[in-house]
Amino acid sequence: MTRSITFGGDPQQSAPLAPVESNPPTDQIFTSRRARREFERAATGAVDAIVPASPIDWAAPIEVAAPVAPAAPAAPLAPAAPAAPLAPAAPAALIAPVAPLAPAEPLESADPIATVVPVEHPAAPTVSADAAEAVARRTRPVRRPPLAPTKNLHAHRARGAELSARARVRRTWAKIGVVLAASGLMGTAALPAYAAPSDASLQSSANVAVQTLAGGGAAGPTATRDGYTVMENPLLLDSTTGVTVSPTVQALAQKLMTAVAQGRLTGSVPNHIPEIQYLAEGRVVPNCGIDYRVLQTIDVALKTFTTVGVSDINRRCTGQIEGAGSASSHYANGGGHAVDFFLLDGQSLSGGDAQSVKLIQALDPIVPSQTNVGQSECRSSLSLANFVAFDDTCNHLHIDFGNAQGTTLKD
Repeated sequence: MTRSITFGGDPQQSAPLAPVESNPPTDQIFTSRRARREFERAATGAVDAIVPASPIDWAAPIEVAAPVAPAAPAAPLAPAAPAAPLAPAAPAALIAPVAPLAPAEPLESADPIATVVPVEHPAAPTVSADAAEAVARRTRPVRRPPLAPTKNLHAHRARGAELSARARVRRTWAKIGVVLAASGLMGTAALPAYAAPSDASLQSSANVAVQTLAGGGAAGPTATRDGYTVMENPLLLDSTTGVTVSPTVQALAQKLMTAVAQGRLTGSVPNHIPEIQYLAEGRVVPNCGIDYRVLQTIDVALKTFTTVGVSDINRRCTGQIEGAGSASSHYANGGGHAVDFFLLDGQSLSGGDAQSVKLIQALDPIVPSQTNVGQSECRSSLSLANFVAFDDTCNHLHIDFGNAQGTTLKD
């Protein structure tokens, strides 16, 4: 396409214009912004080079382009259909008045923005490859071998139940041990006054002191443990006047009742064995008590003979009034201070027979002094150390502690 420019003279033909690309190629790739700018600057210089260097003749006539033909008239538009009338809108519901908002509390002044201070971090220490490998090994999860499959599920469960039961038993015994230990500490912290160590034990550890309480020249039973002595009051051994049964008396009575159960100790009519049974049970039966020395005498007889028969102990318990009547040691002072034997090893006694003499000789060294023994007229004279003989009927052997000077027999 060529364009002629006329300025009041002949039209002069101008050189055809070279096509110029309006936009640079879009596929151009730039390595930097500087390269892009240089490329744009070069493109701008190429556009400037298109303008002719010669001056334009403004007097030349200007060629007018041909008029453009008028466009054909557009077809008339079809009239639009009338719109349907809209239905009247429903009246809006009344809106409830909004409660006035409470005045907002004034905001507290914000703290000033903290100043950010750059922190210089020290250079990280250099870690060797061996140390890094060691850390990696420690952080790796430990792979445990899988459990072996259980061949017998019921046996496995039974084994688990057994182990649980054993654990419960161990816990139970541990609790019992703690309770026993605590009880021992409490018992040690509160020793009774009469269990204090004696002076002799403080002076010499080899000489263990034993406290005794003399009663008529005889000593009461004592028990010694770790330098401490616990002694039972001898007055409590006499169950004929007490209100409780001494543990020592009860233990000896139980031993005699064992002999009764074995058939080695028998009674007569009336039977006085129940009096021993009361004491063995720890019962205090009025008027049925027995002197502790009488129980000891029966025990010595059982040690000397296979079988022993007792015909009389406490006449108050059986309601007997015989011989010396209420003055008898079987009856006086609560009764039960004397014992009559009528059988030894199945033989009847007269007080002067061999069995009676054997028992007298076995008892004489250990009974307290001034202990009476009957049937002196039924036998020959005997040399006695502690017994005092007196006359009595020759159908039994009478041992009497009414005037004895000790509370117990000697060991």
